[in-house]
Amino acid sequence: MQRTRRDLLATGAATLTAAGSVGVAGCLDFAAGDGPQGPEGVPETLTCEDDAFVRLTPPFDEPVEGTVVDAAGTRFELATEGNAETYGQSMRLVFRNTGDEPGRVLGKHAYSLQRETGEGWLEVRGSSSGETVELPRTEETLDPSGAYIWSIDLEEAVIASAVPDRDLAVCPPLGAGTHRFVYWGIVDGPPLGAEFELVG
Repeated sequence: MQRTRRDLLATGAATLTAAGSVGVAGCLDFAAGDGPQGPEGVPETLTCEDDAFVRLTPPFDEPVEGTVVDAAGTRFELATEGNAETYGQSMRLVFRNTGDEPGRVLGKHAYSLQRETGEGWLEVRGSSSGETVELPRTEETLDPSGAYIWSIDLEEAVIASAVPDRDLAVCPPLGAGTHRFVYWGIVDGPPLGAEFELVG
């Protein structure tokens, strides 16, 4: 059975409830037991056999900061439980306003899930419709101590279905190697990133 840790913070008006977590409870899909099926290590690039697949393009050009940044008049932090995650298991992340002032952000879906490659960091998700897809952005205020919490099951179908009203896919399949979660939704602030190793 997979971990179903979906603890939610009860802090601040902007703190998410169950709608702020991503993932599903229950047993792993049978394919998850086979481990990651994609390229291992640091591939030169990410190649999809589906000719209609259009990879998501991260909406930021600036370098990804570490896990703490002072921006938008307050301080934000991105925390994860560890730096090694097992395929099919749940990875828990928390993005929190740890400053003293409210901060403007673009909602809980303003994130990228990227893989390290020879040509840089590439988003693992995209659309199989042949058209570019943009992730939803809803500007809102995150009060002091307010947080977004994700519990992301590291399996292709779950990652792809985590964003509502978007037809996404993960291609190629996830592979053992270095990945990172990037929250780029701080208004007038740089993206924050947390790296992790995906293992079998």
